[in-house]
Amino acid sequence: MKTLFILSLFQQGYKIKVSTLYHLLKGKRTVSVLMNGFLFDNLSYFHLFPELNEKTFHQLLQKLIKNGFISFDQESLEAQITDKGTQYLLENAEIIRTHTKHLNGYSYAKTENDMWRMLQFLVQVTSHLSYQNKQYIPLEASPYYQLKIKQLLVTLDKNRVGHLMTEEWRTVLSQFPEKEGNFIAQQFSGYRLNGKAEQQLLQESSAFQRLLYRKNIYHQLFSCIERLPQGAVLYETIKSDLEKNKNQSMLQTKELWLAGHSLSEITQLRQMKPSTVNDHFLELAISEKDFLGEPFIPQEQVNIFQEIKTLCQTWQYAELRQRFEIDYFAFRMYQIMQIKKEREY
Repeated sequence: MKTLFILSLFQQGYKIKVSTLYHLLKGKRTVSVLMNGFLFDNLSYFHLFPELNEKTFHQLLQKLIKNGFISFDQESLEAQITDKGTQYLLENAEIIRTHTKHLNGYSYAKTENDMWRMLQFLVQVTSHLSYQNKQYIPLEASPYYQLKIKQLLVTLDKNRVGHLMTEEWRTVLSQFPEKEGNFIAQQFSGYRLNGKAEQQLLQESSAFQRLLYRKNIYHQLFSCIERLPQGAVLYETIKSDLEKNKNQSMLQTKELWLAGHSLSEITQLRQMKPSTVNDHFLELAISEKDFLGEPFIPQEQVNIFQEIKTLCQTWQYAELRQRFEIDYFAFRMYQIMQIKKEREY
């Protein structure tokens, strides 16, 4: 399953620098890594495996090369899926789909465990509260979880909390197939109810399969919760942890931009290099669906880029610099905007 997963990262067919792919899975937050993830449609895998060992990663790549599923260029250190690899992915498409379809590491991976534990604890506490039972052993002893739940409960009508939880969870779980919904629900503990462990629910799966399956389902869960109506208890429970996945420095730059400051003014106000501020805007363009990047690209640069007939995913800045007078920031922003149009963001 591990080699199949790594192979799926090459499914778009482009040549990908393997070191960048490794850093993507580890969660190294640089524009270079994020750009590659975005260009090759792998951003959802960002920060999925922060503990991934580089030696293990290269061993998996070697297996794929040995099996003829990917080719590797020793000079550029890039890898690309082969026809044999593409066929193997097609034969295992359902396995890949059920383990990766809803992954969104960029938005959730950093705090996924904290958010899941918080939701489990919320269910336990509100379940016992609705039956007015105070004699139980809390799932979480840490002040971090206990304080957050206590602060949340202050805002709720304790007589209606059981009904409220039932309605919100019904709304969320109705968006899951039965098997996946049960995987979530059966792990909950509450009044006269003990949740099952993940291993009990996925007994026939390997440790890696369980890990990937769990991440896929939890990321879908967080996405469903984010779409709940404003003020929903489930959303308020994980709201602060959701924010931790975002680049906070980038958000500060965004605030200044929305307040009407120019790029040069933001650079001065934040005492940053222009390249750092530019990186913030590139990440904003990548991460925010409605971000308009066109105003950052001078028309003369647009004219140059429109002359290039190859797919923008294959463009190399160093190569194009030898042929055209282009700016790196405009180059990257144009790539992002073009791909957004192609994918109908």
